[in-house]
Amino acid sequence: MNSYLGLVPEYVKAHKKKNRLTVVCIALSVMLITAIFGMADMSLKSQTEETIRRYGNWHAIFTDISDSTAEEISGRDDVNVSSWLGLADETTYQGKELVVQSSSKELAEQMNMVVTEGNYPVTAQEALLDRQGLEQFGLSIGDTIGITFPDGQVRQYTITGTFGDYSTLKGSDAHGLQLSTEGMRALPADLYKEYYYVQFGDSVNINGAIADIKSKYSVGDEQVSTNVMLLGLMGQSNDTTMQEIYLTAGILFVLVAMAGIFMIASSFNMSILERIQFFGLLRCLGATKKQVKRYIRLEGLRYCAKAIPVGLLSGCVVLWAAMLVLNKLNSQYLPAMPTFQISWLGIAAGTILGVLVVMIASNSPAKRAAKVSPQAAITGNINQTNNQSVNKASNTKLFHVDTAMGVRHAFSNKKSMVLIAGSFAISIVLFLCFTILITFMNHALNPLKPYAPDLSIEGTQDKDTVLLDHSLKQDINALPHIENIYGRMFYTDIPANDKQDTNMATLVSYDEPQFAWAKDSLISGSIDNVQNGSGVLVDYGYSQEFNWQIGDMITLNIDGKPHEVQVAGIVSDVPIDSSNGEWIIICSENTFTALTGVDSYKVIDIQVSQDISGQVRSLITPEMKLLDLQQQNSEVRTGYFAMAVFVYGFLMVIALVALINIINTVNASVSSRIGNYGMMRAVGMSGKQLKKMVTAEAAAYAISGSLTGGILGLLLHRFFFGMLITSNWGEPWQPPLAVLIVVISAAILTTFIAVISPTKKIEKMSIVNVVNAG
Repeated sequence: MNSYLGLVPEYVKAHKKKNRLTVVCIALSVMLITAIFGMADMSLKSQTEETIRRYGNWHAIFTDISDSTAEEISGRDDVNVSSWLGLADETTYQGKELVVQSSSKELAEQMNMVVTEGNYPVTAQEALLDRQGLEQFGLSIGDTIGITFPDGQVRQYTITGTFGDYSTLKGSDAHGLQLSTEGMRALPADLYKEYYYVQFGDSVNINGAIADIKSKYSVGDEQVSTNVMLLGLMGQSNDTTMQEIYLTAGILFVLVAMAGIFMIASSFNMSILERIQFFGLLRCLGATKKQVKRYIRLEGLRYCAKAIPVGLLSGCVVLWAAMLVLNKLNSQYLPAMPTFQISWLGIAAGTILGVLVVMIASNSPAKRAAKVSPQAAITGNINQTNNQSVNKASNTKLFHVDTAMGVRHAFSNKKSMVLIAGSFAISIVLFLCFTILITFMNHALNPLKPYAPDLSIEGTQDKDTVLLDHSLKQDINALPHIENIYGRMFYTDIPANDKQDTNMATLVSYDEPQFAWAKDSLISGSIDNVQNGSGVLVDYGYSQEFNWQIGDMITLNIDGKPHEVQVAGIVSDVPIDSSNGEWIIICSENTFTALTGVDSYKVIDIQVSQDISGQVRSLITPEMKLLDLQQQNSEVRTGYFAMAVFVYGFLMVIALVALINIINTVNASVSSRIGNYGMMRAVGMSGKQLKKMVTAEAAAYAISGSLTGGILGLLLHRFFFGMLITSNWGEPWQPPLAVLIVVISAAILTTFIAVISPTKKIEKMSIVNVVNAG
């Protein structure tokens, strides 16, 4: 050994078990950071692909610009793809809505228009028709289709190919006709509108590029719109909501890094304090304070060399598990992601933060060890360095002596208390803060409600009234693969008033399945008084706005006759949009018919286990609309689950690391005091008393950390909730007491379980071995 630093590997060889706790702690921290950053990276990639699939791969739209300006924009070095997208005025074909639009082939591909058969239109008289349109209209590729435009002119187009289904078209019982740019411009200028879509290149400052275009070509703010969701996922959005999301993500990742710092620092601190006398002896042999610090930092780097690869691999395994679950969704609308891909962001974050955290964590113990005087090391009198001086005895008025000593041990070293309790607290804070993502996900991605239909038949209630008879519902119910079928009657534009306000109202009927779902969202009142009586249900939002209470009366003026209905129940939400602020009032079918005289449905919704849209369509008339929502539902469900995999993955990783950290911390704390425990045994303390003392010490850490983490966690939870949820959807913050109780209970329970193994080990050791173990 040529240098005092050669003692580092020798000490590691001689004390493998003690060093293992510190290595495990560093590996856990690196795993936490690698897994969280890696899953965030993969989540961004997954959500980016999903956003591109749903909304198209474009960044900005420019309106009301000239062809020459568009050509100059297209020639910019920072522009990757650009083209005009034309949209004609509304028209129909065989009674069905027909969306007529145009673009270049290159832009169509970026908008996910895949030509499944035939060729993309080139001339002004060629067009693509959606696959479902070919089937419903009885057309084939090569046929001619005549479209009547709003100017009354019929224009003929040759169908050159077909494209895959769009959920938006199927969900509105509409069809799409895709023209070339020349085909759209062959129409009169007042029959269509063009928008210039731009996709910028990689690594381009998109906001800067847009600002430059606006300045250079005198384009106003009202002429520019952006793909907010895609830019947000790319980290290039100026949208206020996206800025709040960036801030939240930044704070959460800082908390993750802090969790790593606390975990490593508490373990490292205990490891150094356990060897204070050893460092004092080094000082006796001539080591300077600087050399002692260098020794400890080298020791930390050796821990990194062992722990970081293990942590990186563990983090990758967690990431691969998330990818495996994601691919198990097996959705035809979600592209498969490579299971064993590596997130270089996660690897870099784990490595850099791992080394950085160890260096930061070793700094304070290194300074403390360097302060040990040679005299204190020789005499063994290191209380002033290792622990606070004892000014008074343990408080035995509140606790038994063994419990009091355990509590005293916990609070005797303030720094150790802060680090150990802090590692408990930061785990609770992390878990509470990350649960916000579940609430945000449920609002932002609109998960499917239990009543979401797969197929929906709509009639009309205007001058050409087409309603749906109850017999149609019975005929459809006789088809195979029906899971649920339910209908609603509507009566709109009803003048209404309550005790203090007047408004327009829409009366809607529910049948048995819908009342069953309404029970799950009932806030107050009774469903039975609505389903089997003459009461009505109202939405919670309106009850708050207009101060409606159970028993209040609402007057509906139907066909000039006033009818009073009583509020019998308040539900959290209703599945009908109030586009103009009218009141939505729910009643039973019998009440609806008694009030309005109408006994036919406007809407029949169907939930199916297999696609039977063709069979259903055969039972309805051409005037009725069949909205096929199956693809849209699958896309929504898949997008939601794709994000849920990562959100719940975050929580599982945090919970797992927190629990293992608690066990590791308690073990390390017991190991660092094993010499003291040996002395207790030597002066007559029984194994049972020793166990109580160790348990009390661990409980002091757990309770202090839980209280601190609970308070800080609630404050941060409220802050994030207000910024992400309340500001966007108006939902008021409520303390997550159930989550808090579960988290704190799990932390305390794990702590008590963690002390069992080390105390049993001490009980089995002889007193001499325990005393010398330090």
